[in-house]
This record gives sequence, structure tokens and C-alpha cells, in this order.
Amino acid sequence: MRRSPNAVRPHRSAEQADAFRALFRQQGDRLWNADRDVDWAAGSTIPAARRAAWLRMMNVFLGLEVMGLDTIQVMMSQATHQLRDPALNLYLAAQCQDEARHVYALDRYLTEVGGHGYLSTPERFLIERFGGMASWGFYRVENWLTSTLFSENFAALFLQQALDLDDVDPLAKQIFRLILRDEVRHVNFLHTILPQLIDRLPAAGRFYVWQSQLLLASAVALGLRRIKQDVADLGIDVDRYKSTLLENLDVQFHDAGLDSFLKIDTYAKVFNAVT
Repeated sequence: MRRSPNAVRPHRSAEQADAFRALFRQQGDRLWNADRDVDWAAGSTIPAARRAAWLRMMNVFLGLEVMGLDTIQVMMSQATHQLRDPALNLYLAAQCQDEARHVYALDRYLTEVGGHGYLSTPERFLIERFGGMASWGFYRVENWLTSTLFSENFAALFLQQALDLDDVDPLAKQIFRLILRDEVRHVNFLHTILPQLIDRLPAAGRFYVWQSQLLLASAVALGLRRIKQDVADLGIDVDRYKSTLLENLDVQFHDAGLDSFLKIDTYAKVFNAVT
């Protein structure tokens, strides 16, 4: 891992550095505490008929958050080195803290409800591959951040749709609302950093990121197929979930300057072919 350049490198862009500092301040202003801000004493209510499907989904969600925490710790120094912006270290440290808090809250939730152990070996394998594809190979920083834009939208949509379900555990809903506060800031960060990074990519780099993202989308689609019945059992329409995710990604790719080479129609073909 490369050492951080913050002691020797000036800011490349004062405007971007100010944006990173602003996001860092936002995290401090909206920081929540998993022990104090969740009413754990209220207990958990999971309908017996949906318990297995619900806990399976929560194990998948925790697995993705653990993967995200591991990946950001690997990539922080590399991203700061490439951007040559000490302010980026401030923000990424804050986001790393967010991910740690998500893992802690979800792990405590599953411990409280006796819900650990519902993740199968194939699902664990797909989650590990997702993290590997997002942070290895060439153009690692660009690939990681583009992958993060995908995963943040995927997770946020699940949280939003789960909150709309009438019989989802109220204890879990408390945690979901708090996590969503962080996800919005994470997406704003990606809209700040990605346009500059992608604009500097050579044609070969864009092709590499495009190929990597299609492989990543295929892995996610395979995972979605494995939990398709569980999602349906909870009352979430899988087809509506996919269409909404694609609509959201289309907007996000455009706003982040990725739509010149990441075509949403290609993503739709991958998802429809696999799921």
C-alpha cells in the first residue's frame, strides 16, 4: 500500500478540497451513535412466517457492509495518493467510520434477534468476489469508486423499500433510517470526485472500468437471483426493484459523468439475462 502524500503534496483543486471538507463537516454534524440513537430496549418484532427470509436478507446486508468496510480501508491511501489531496483523507476517514458504525449496528441487531448464520457459502463467495472486483486490477481507484456508486444505490434502494413494508421489524427500521442518512452523503461524495477522475482516464482505462463494472453487475445479479424468493416473501417486488435500481443508476451515471461509457441498457441486459 502506498503511503499517503498529504505531508508533501499540495491540493490539486482548492474547490474540490473545500467540497471534501464540507462533506467531512456534514458527517460530524449528523453523526449518530448506534448504542444511544437506537431504542434497543423496545425489542424486536419479526413475523414467524417471514423470519427466515428476513434474517437471510439481513445477513446478506451485513455481509455487504463488512465487505465495504474492508474495501475502503484498503483503498483510502491509494485514492488520496492518486488525487493528491490531503482533504480527501479527512472525508474518507469519516466514511470509513460510517461503514464501521453500520457493521456494528447490524451485527448487534442480528445478535439481539439470534439471527446470525443465515448466509450460505455461495452468497458469501459472491460478496467476497464483489469486494475483489471493486478493488483489484488496473485503474483501482476509478473502478472502486464507480463500483461504490453502484453499491450505494443498491443498498439505499433496499433500505427504502424495506422501510415501506408494514410488518418489517420496527427495531430494524430505526437502524435503516440512520444508515440512509449516511448513504446520501456517500453518493454526494462520489458525484464530487468521479467526474474529475473519469475525465482523466484514457480510452483503455474507460474500457477496463466498463468491463469490470459489467462483471460486478453480473455478480450482483447472480446474488439477487439467489435471494429472489426471500425478497418476494418479504413483499418486495423483484422486477420493480430492478427497474427502479436501473432508473436510479441512469440518473446517477449522468450526474457523475459516467454515462459516456456506462450505458444503462447494457446493465439492464445483464440483470435481465441473469435474474
